[in-house]
Amino acid sequence: MTTIDKTHIERRVEDWKKRLADLYASVDAELSGLSDIRIEKNRSTLMHEELMQKYGVSSERLPILDIYKRNKLAATFKPVGLWVIGANGRVDILTSQGSYILVDKAEYGDNPQWFVYSPKNRRTGKPFDSAFIRETLRAV
Repeated sequence: MTTIDKTHIERRVEDWKKRLADLYASVDAELSGLSDIRIEKNRSTLMHEELMQKYGVSSERLPILDIYKRNKLAATFKPVGLWVIGANGRVDILTSQGSYILVDKAEYGDNPQWFVYSPKNRRTGKPFDSAFIRETLRAV
């Protein structure tokens, strides 16, 4: 059984930051070479969740990933939280077509298993992959 203490919370936060960086890198790699696409990570959001506060873990700034298509904002990946029910972290994907929910269904310590839930179907997710990225940007 895992002991929940300050060190454990700090490890979870570091793991979350690494998984977000890897997620963003995979999106960037998928879209690299497309002349009408630009990716920026100039904005951030503050992470200071309840468990972090309870165990005295400092807040963290997490990058927000913005994808521009033909110089128009097409999608934003915004981290929402690490500790969410039924998942190992949540990122919202905001587009003009609606807000998608991206969650990691893997257990802590396992390789991420990203699933995306569409604005029209919050009950059934599908694996987050290159087809989803390109399909979403095509619609914008």
